[in-house]
Formats: sequence, C-alpha cells, structure tokens
Amino acid sequence: MRGIQFINVPTTLLAMVDASIGGKTGIDLNNIKNQIGVINNPSLVIIDSDFLETLPLEEIKSGFSEMIKHSLITGIKYWESMKLININTFCPGNCFFNSILIKSKIVDNDPFEKGLRKFLNYGHTAGHAIETYCLNTNSRKDLSHGHSIALGMIIEGHLSTVIHNFNKKLNSEINRFILINFEKIIFTDQEIEEIIKLMRFDKKNKNGQINFVLLKTIGEPVFDQKVDVNTIKKSFKFLNEFS
Repeated sequence: MRGIQFINVPTTLLAMVDASIGGKTGIDLNNIKNQIGVINNPSLVIIDSDFLETLPLEEIKSGFSEMIKHSLITGIKYWESMKLININTFCPGNCFFNSILIKSKIVDNDPFEKGLRKFLNYGHTAGHAIETYCLNTNSRKDLSHGHSIALGMIIEGHLSTVIHNFNKKLNSEINRFILINFEKIIFTDQEIEEIIKLMRFDKKNKNGQINFVLLKTIGEPVFDQKVDVNTIKKSFKFLNEFS
C-alpha cells in the first residue's frame, strides 16, 4: 500500500494542534526518537474537539505544551492569551484554534522544513533528548512528550537569554507559567551528560554540532543556533535551580 491516501482524525490535544498536521511520520530506532520517517501529507485532517472530553489531564497537558510553544514563536498577543489559561479547567477556545492555524500555515509555507518550519522545533532539541533518556532508563519515570518539551523550553529559553539577550524578566514569567502546569525535574550531573549525548542524534544537527531554535524575543525565533556543551550544561543547571 505504498503511497496510499489517508485521513487523519486526531483524538488527543497533542495530535490536534501538532502531530496530525504537516505530514510527518516517524519511528524510533536504537532508542533514539524519530530516527526514521517521511513527510507524507494526509488528504484531510478532521478535528473534533469533543474528543478532548475523553482525555485525562496528563494528555491535555501534553498538547498544551505545544500550544505554549506556538505562542512563544508567534507573538506577544498569543502569549498574553495563553498565560491566562487554567489547564485544570481547559476547554477549546481561541488559543486551541489559533494553534491549529499556526501549525497549518507554517507547514503549508515550508512543507519540507527548509526554513520557517524549523521554528516549530523550539524546545525540542533538549526536550526530545530528555524524553528519550527518561524512556530508556530505569532510574526515571517516563515523561510525556509535552512534559519533556516544557522542560526543553525552560532550558532553551535560558540559552536564548545567554546567546540572544532574551529578556530575563519575561523569560522568568514564561518559566513560572510552565512550572505551574508541569512538574520540575532535577537532573544530576551524570544525567545531564547522558542527555547531552542523546542531543547529538537530533535531526537538526550538522557536522556533529548541536543546533537549537532560540528566541530573540517572543515572536522572533531563530533556527540553526549552534551551542557549545558547557553552555548547554549551564542551562540544565538553570532549570535545576529555577524557582
């Protein structure tokens, strides 16, 4: 059935605002996330928000993390709306539909991730490595994709303050909002070393250098930002110490 046409009917918030849109498919290989895949767009995506009523809070949070990301890469107006949401009483609204439209518009303009679509990877270089580490070690409980990306945004937000002078006060506001909704995880020095090793397998990397999407300010992301290992370690320490 190579090349068969298909329709996506997402039933989780994460799939509705992110995974069902844009045609990315992927499977893990050798315990590394999304190492094999193609871009094959569905003929249609049907999104019915009634499915959200069937989800546990943890699944709502996993999609909510991607919505936070959308607000940070898009602009201050969306972020101002986002930070008013109480995840415990989440219901579909303007932010939910905004995220769907943002993802759709970006992938329509850059379907094969040559430029603009890379912005959607904010929080994901660190986040995917954290997710993979927690899935493959007995010393940690598994973290959802959204929880891992939330922690990744704190790490990459700090990198943004170091490399692009992203406003520290605004970054603290973002971090506090994230940690209201997601449990902070503290990583040991050894765990940080292992997670950074996993980052080297990230698909955004070139010539063995770890690449990030970082923020100059809300709504002004930049991609292909090379960061040295010592600076990455300091951002993990920032996560450990932030309160």
